[in-house]
Amino acid sequence: MATAKDSAMIVRRTQRDDLPEVIAMIQELADFEKMPDGPQLTVDDLIRDGGFDGRQSVDGDGGAPVFHSFVLEATAPADADDPDGPANQEQLQTSMRCPASKPARPLTRKLIGYAICYYSYSTWQGKSLALEDIYIRPAYRCNGYGELFFRALAKHAKESRCSRVDFHVLNWNPATKFYRRMGALDLTETESWHFYRLQKDAIDRLLEDDRQ
Repeated sequence: MATAKDSAMIVRRTQRDDLPEVIAMIQELADFEKMPDGPQLTVDDLIRDGGFDGRQSVDGDGGAPVFHSFVLEATAPADADDPDGPANQEQLQTSMRCPASKPARPLTRKLIGYAICYYSYSTWQGKSLALEDIYIRPAYRCNGYGELFFRALAKHAKESRCSRVDFHVLNWNPATKFYRRMGALDLTETESWHFYRLQKDAIDRLLEDDRQ
């Protein structure tokens, strides 16, 4: 995936050192979705399942990652902890260039969003990209970064020869308006699809029934 950037943000693939921060943002997203006890993953789980350990998998698939991950990274002045600094403003500007009268300051980087996705397959349309999570921290919203991030993921899908991008959204989430603006269709409305899940305990019960 080609890196997407503007003067303040870049979208890049997640690196192993990013994973503790990604775990923190996964919890933030769960809190926002009113499911604080939902996440059960650890950093070690992400290392293993994302192929960050580089080891051969036990099922012989060459250690192919179960998921792919990207981060949205803010480039901010080194004194970004200053409450008056750009990184701490609710309405962060897209340009952080220093005024010409001031010397350039060293830059630090801050992760402000993440996305986790994986490939699925449609018997109608072929290879698809399933977007499990996309999240931007609240202080950085309403500045166009969501669109920057979403377009970068769409570009990744196209470059990976995916026919579509699938994702699900809670019905009360205000982001539904954003996804509609991006051109997404609500299949629950247009095609009457229902999203089902078989939890671990249900899987165990099925296997128990099969052994009887």
